Amino acid sequence: MTTSISIECDAGNADIRQCLYAAAFLVPGVTDVRYEAPVWRFELEQAVDKALLTSRLTKLVTRFSNPPVASREVFRNDPPADAKLPGLPAELSFARPIALGLNVYSAEFARLVRFLDAEIVRRFAAEFHPREESYPNVIPLESLWQANHLSGFPEHLHLLTHLLEDVDALDSFVERARRFRVDTIEPGDTAVAPMRLAANPSTCYHCYAVRAHSDIGADLAVTAVTKCHRFEAINHREAGRLLEFTMREVIFLGSPDYVRETREKSLALVEEIVRAWGLYGALVTANDPFFSADFASKASQQHRLAMKYEYRALLPPHRPISVLSSNLHGPTFSKAFSITQGGRPINTGCIGFGHERLALAIIAQHGGDPARWPQALGDAYATWRANDPLGT
Repeated sequence: MTTSISIECDAGNADIRQCLYAAAFLVPGVTDVRYEAPVWRFELEQAVDKALLTSRLTKLVTRFSNPPVASREVFRNDPPADAKLPGLPAELSFARPIALGLNVYSAEFARLVRFLDAEIVRRFAAEFHPREESYPNVIPLESLWQANHLSGFPEHLHLLTHLLEDVDALDSFVERARRFRVDTIEPGDTAVAPMRLAANPSTCYHCYAVRAHSDIGADLAVTAVTKCHRFEAINHREAGRLLEFTMREVIFLGSPDYVRETREKSLALVEEIVRAWGLYGALVTANDPFFSADFASKASQQHRLAMKYEYRALLPPHRPISVLSSNLHGPTFSKAFSITQGGRPINTGCIGFGHERLALAIIAQHGGDPARWPQALGDAYATWRANDPLGT
C-alpha cells in the first residue's frame, strides 16, 4: 500500500538539489520526493509517521543550509550556435535494466566504453607514464574506515557478505531455495556472516591501502580501472546515475609540488581532449556530496581551496552530468594510511573518468553513429576499431 505525505518546510537558502538527493534516505521505502516551496511531497511504499518524517526533513534542511559558494567556472566548451544536439533517447535501446541503476549493455555501447578507456590511457600515459595496477572491485571495510569514507558517505555503501560457514544453515537455505523463489534475503531469514567487505566506491582507495606504512621513494603516478558501486536509492532513476559503473583513475603520489603540477597538466589535457572531441560542457569547481552533519564546512573548504573540479558535460534533455573529476587531497590519505616519502607524509591527487557517463554524453551530443561524430573523435574511434580484436 503506497502513501503520500506533504510537509510544509521552507528550504530557505539550503542546497535544494542536495536536499532532494538526501531525502531519499530519510526513511525506508521513499519512491519519490518533490519540492514546491514551501511544501515537500513524499511518495512512500508504506505508511510512515508524519511527525518522524517532518523531524528528519527539518534536520536535513538544516544540514544543507549555508551551502558553499557557487561553482566557479574554469573553462567552457559550448556547442556552435546552430548546433542541434540529438539528445539522449527516452528509451535506451543499448541498455537493458536488470535492477535500479544496474544495466546490461549492448555490444555497441560496450565497444564505446572500451574505446574511451583505451583513448584516455593512451593520452595520459604519454603525459604521465603511470604505473599500471589491477585492483579488486571489492574492498575491506577497514580500508574505507581509514579513508574516512564510512563517516562521509555512509549512504553509498554496498555491503557484501556470504552465508555462514555452518552446514545446517547451508542445508536449510538449500531446502528453502528448492521450495520457494529467492530474490531477497531479509535479516533473520538465514544465517549470514559478519560484513567485512564492501563493493569499492572509488578506484583509488586500493592505491593508498596497498601502500600503507611504506615509503614510496620517488614521485609516482599510478593508473587502474575498476567497477565501482555507489548505492543512491531512487536517485538511480536519473540518467547516468548508476549503481555500478566503470572508473579509470590516474593517481598522483609524492611531493606537494609534483601533485600540483600534475594536476595542472591533467586539467590542460582534459581541455585538449574535450575540445578535440567536441564534448560540450564546462569544467567547474565542485564539492563531494558529504552526507555528514559537517557538510557545509567540508564543502566550503573544497571550493575555497579548489580541491575538486568536475567536467559537467551536456546531456540533453537532462541536466548536465559530471563525467570526470580532478581531486587534490593534500596529506589526508597519506596520514590515514601512513604513507611517506623520505619519512614525511606525501600529498596525493587523482583524476577519475566515469566511462558510461562519457559514453552517454557522446551519444546525447552527437548520436550513436560514429560517422557523424566530430572528426577527431570519429577518426580516433576508427583507428581503434581497426585493431579491435573483437572484430567488426
